[in-house]
Amino acid sequence: MRFTLDHLSDTEFEEFCFDLLKSLDFVNLSWRKGTGLASSPSDQGRDIQGLLLRNDIDGSQHHEQWFVECKHYVKGVPPEKIQGAISWANAKRPDVLLIIVSNFLSNPTKSHIEEHQKENKPPYRIKVWELKDLDSLTSGKNDLRRKYRLPSELNFLSVLNNYHIAYAMKPQLNTIEYFIELMDSLNAEKRDEAFAMTYFDIVRPRFLEPISGDETMGDLKLDRDDYRAFRDKCLSMTSDASPTFVHMTVTSGLSWLFNMADKSALKEMEDTQKFLIERLEEEIAEETDGDKKAMLENMLELPQRSLRELPGRVERLYDIYTYVCEELVRKLLAEKPNI
Repeated sequence: MRFTLDHLSDTEFEEFCFDLLKSLDFVNLSWRKGTGLASSPSDQGRDIQGLLLRNDIDGSQHHEQWFVECKHYVKGVPPEKIQGAISWANAKRPDVLLIIVSNFLSNPTKSHIEEHQKENKPPYRIKVWELKDLDSLTSGKNDLRRKYRLPSELNFLSVLNNYHIAYAMKPQLNTIEYFIELMDSLNAEKRDEAFAMTYFDIVRPRFLEPISGDETMGDLKLDRDDYRAFRDKCLSMTSDASPTFVHMTVTSGLSWLFNMADKSALKEMEDTQKFLIERLEEEIAEETDGDKKAMLENMLELPQRSLRELPGRVERLYDIYTYVCEELVRKLLAEKPNI
């Protein structure tokens, strides 16, 4: 699941920043919100201030004073929104001005900070923590992530099938004949949808060189990459190679299938499609050429359809994933071949 803070309110984001700083060993923290409103209208240019203990090379210690400005924006933070923090830092001169943003700073804002540092040489350092930094800084802090409803690095474990885990953790010495016997017994439609990428990887069909550029992959394909071709390829393996081959093939196939069927990542998949839709809609709104606008509008239909179909598609693929684990992987785990 993608790490995001968009679901937090402004106040929750400031509280998240406060708790993160506390978990990073800041002391004497003061959250200067001071109101019950949804944002901080009178924070005087900084939302949080605190001290961080530093160790010098000679063993001595000192505390740095940090002023922290929290900016909760879905898009890039514009330059004018950090000017209050810079002005307060110029007046009070902390050791560090930290700007924490829930997504990212806009390019003009980054340029503004660089110009300020170059032209004014402020007596304090300016640091910026963006979304990717917050993801890294909260890594392993499971209590913090749970409190703010943030994704765990291992969310997928809750939907991973136990037979899949067992098969991946301990290499199996399955014979190619038993593997094919089980594959033959599976529902053909479910089997082909589950292992389409595996068929392609194993068969490695040849393709013609495109001529017009309008050809599809199907037009250029010289060899079949269906189950029959996959089956023939598997049965051509030598007996010495078959145990390793079967394990690698099944493990790879399960990985491809679970990646598409991972219910714990549905929100991330939807967010990706929403991001594509927003970008295309922005381009459409700005485009003045009629032909280009029409082309962009046609392109927009794909992510819109994908977004509508995602929940049902993921649910259907997860059912197929469970079926494969029960009817193929479970039985592979039971085989005790003569090696």
